[in-house]
Amino acid sequence: MALQTPSPTLYITNIESKTKKPELRSALYALFTPYGQIIDIVAKKHDGGRGQAFVVFAEQTAATAALRGLSGEQFYGRNLDIVYAKKPSNATLAREDPSKSREAAAIKAAKLVVSNAQGEYEQLEKEREEQEAGLGKRQLDDAEAGPNAKRAKQDEGDDEEMEIEMEDDEDGAWSHLHLEIVSKSFHSRPALPQANGSGVYLICTNLPPECNEDIMGALFSQYAGFTTAAPFTSSPPASHPAPNPGAKSFRISFASQDQANKAAESTKGYLMQPGWAMDVSVEA
Repeated sequence: MALQTPSPTLYITNIESKTKKPELRSALYALFTPYGQIIDIVAKKHDGGRGQAFVVFAEQTAATAALRGLSGEQFYGRNLDIVYAKKPSNATLAREDPSKSREAAAIKAAKLVVSNAQGEYEQLEKEREEQEAGLGKRQLDDAEAGPNAKRAKQDEGDDEEMEIEMEDDEDGAWSHLHLEIVSKSFHSRPALPQANGSGVYLICTNLPPECNEDIMGALFSQYAGFTTAAPFTSSPPASHPAPNPGAKSFRISFASQDQANKAAESTKGYLMQPGWAMDVSVEA
């Protein structure tokens, strides 16, 4: 059997699969943290990933000590199988190069969306200007030709007038409307509307004190329908567990109930830091 390459990330299998992710992360953190600083825990609960987890240590020596000390350990009635992970974790890569962090990737994706919208808007503006320039040239030609030539040209085009008007109704009107929507969408991005009591929101609690709107915006901008992230100063919902001392809460606005539900399912229990499992609920 080939020797494993030591890694600061441990791959753990044979985990009991019915435990909810927030509880599982907290239990794994409590079990492994005596061996060294933990920077991330990824618990798998979907498809073929059930019963699996990754524990990422800041130092490789701490991971080695945990592997030796906890292999075969009883955990929720099962013996843990622990090996070194074959590839470096996202948390390790982000620690070595901050540009590879999840937050950096989310911000990069958001900038790409804005850039694409700006490119589309500028192309539509260019086409509109060309159309207006062409219309101005035709009007100038008609004026130079005189009223008789203009009347003759109108008479020759009577047979085509209805077809042209129909095309304008079906295509031209749509193009104008599309331009207006894209323009408004692009110009509204730098200053998204503030929450005013309408719409659908996620209430996110138990966030570390250093968390802010930029971090929350970066996290949720990868989900369709996201509009704003703002501090939530009211008491956490009764359905949420008691937060850690000094924890922050945020209200995340979405365009629709379905979009908010999908984001909530994906981020509930998200671990900003070990011991800081984020709780999420949807509020209409």
